[in-house]
Amino acid sequence: MSIKSIALLLAAVPAAFAVPVVSVQTGPLGPGQTFTAGVSITGVTDLYAFQFNLSFSPQIVAATSVTEGAFLPSGGATFFAPGAINNTAGTITLTADSLLASISGVSGTGTLASIVFHGVGQGVSPIAISNVQLLDSTLSPIAFATADGASPSITPEPRSLLLALCGSIAMLLAASTGRTLSSR
Repeated sequence: MSIKSIALLLAAVPAAFAVPVVSVQTGPLGPGQTFTAGVSITGVTDLYAFQFNLSFSPQIVAATSVTEGAFLPSGGATFFAPGAINNTAGTITLTADSLLASISGVSGTGTLASIVFHGVGQGVSPIAISNVQLLDSTLSPIAFATADGASPSITPEPRSLLLALCGSIAMLLAASTGRTLSSR
């Protein structure tokens, strides 16, 4: 065996062991604001159907909707089930999607589903993915890894009364020292 053959063989080994990764991407959030978390997949081959659950802190965020991502429909007609949102328990269960009449699944990287969250409290809410199932076009399981989403942190906005009080104190301090804020 030549050195070139060995080098080519070694270069192909890592690719053979790579598995798709299902992950959740989140965005910034303030009180009363909304953000969309995307459930994505990278490096999949022949994805025909998927299912997952999400969990979150219901004291911090509330889920408002689940919509189908663009990845699986790129292979043809689909049947999408948005799952059941339970904002008391902090779960979204049995979100699923399947191609209908395709002969083969979809390969590559893309968004499986998008979940809109609304900030309802202060703090940090992990968004965890579980019960993931991926099937290929022969309805055989696809091996994968998961990555939970970054925890969106909700911090309170300053109250207008507090801002007015701070401004008044700053003006009184400036007046008592004979300086104005612009004379610095």
